[in-house]
Parts: sequence; structure tokens; C-alpha cells
Amino acid sequence: MSLRSTQIAVAAAAALVAACGAASTDDRSVNTPPGPVGFPRQVLLVSSQDAEASGSLPLERCVWVASTAEQRRQGLMNVDSMGGADGMVFVQDQPTSGAFWMKDTFLPLSIAFFGGDGLFIDAVDMAPCMSESDSDCLRYPTPSNYLLALEVHQGELQRFGVGEGSAVALNDRSCSASTIE
Repeated sequence: MSLRSTQIAVAAAAALVAACGAASTDDRSVNTPPGPVGFPRQVLLVSSQDAEASGSLPLERCVWVASTAEQRRQGLMNVDSMGGADGMVFVQDQPTSGAFWMKDTFLPLSIAFFGGDGLFIDAVDMAPCMSESDSDCLRYPTPSNYLLALEVHQGELQRFGVGEGSAVALNDRSCSASTIE
């Protein structure tokens, strides 16, 4: 191989290595898990306002469950999909109030709040916040005395069966696949 051919081959190899390295440094799909890690999945039963009168059965949804303080702190941060579940339920130890935020959360979400009786209280849409500064991320105040909060992909609460007059109950059954069609 001539000196000129060797130089061209080395330059081509260097360009290829540089291109491959640059592509992987900012690719979230390589650096983030497909869904939350360390959370159990359970069936969430969602009943509409007229479920009893109409005799309809509750909808069954598969959700990640955040029931410890650490799980509630982590939530859906640093994940880029629901990872085979329909959403995440935050279970409080007792009725509470406070705020949610979207720091390091890639997915735009809708969140619904439910009281100790499982009845719908309120809902709000939340936008991702990728700011380096915590103070730049919006805080979304919760209603007082909520016990469960349900996060789903933004705009999917109605499809999930959640809204005015609906109620939820967390079932003891575990689930392994998404139930939203």
C-alpha cells in the first residue's frame, strides 16, 4: 500500500470513529431506560360516573406504582417511554397537598388527582423541563387532600376513562402489558 493510500485509509477511519462517537453522546434512547426502573406494575380500575347505573365494568389499566417516598421523588424522571404501562400512580401515605414538577422528565404528561374515596378531584397538563436550574422548572400545585395522583401521556386522560365523576381503585393484581388500545 502506498503512503498516499495509507493516509486516505487512516483519515477515513478517523472520520468514521468521530462520526460514531458524536452520534451516541446526545442520543437519549441509548442513555435512558425504556421505562421506569424499580417500580411494580399493578392494575388500576377506572370507573365512570354512570358505571353503576349503566352496569358497565370498570376499565382496567396497567400502571407503574410509586408508593415509597423515593419512588415518588423519582417518578418518570429520565425515561423516554412508559415502558409497557399506561401511566404511573403516585400513592400517598395519607391525604396530602403540595406540588409536582417536571424536572428531567422527557414526556409531556397529564396528571389527575383523586381523594381518599377514589373520586376524581382535578387534572392538569404538565410540560417537560430540561433546565439545568431547578428554579426554572414550573411547580404544579396539587389540590388539598389528594391520596392518588395518576400521570399519563398528555391528552390521554379521557381515553383512560378519567374525568369529572370518575373514580379509581388500585387493584392488588400485577400486570405486564399495556391495556390502552
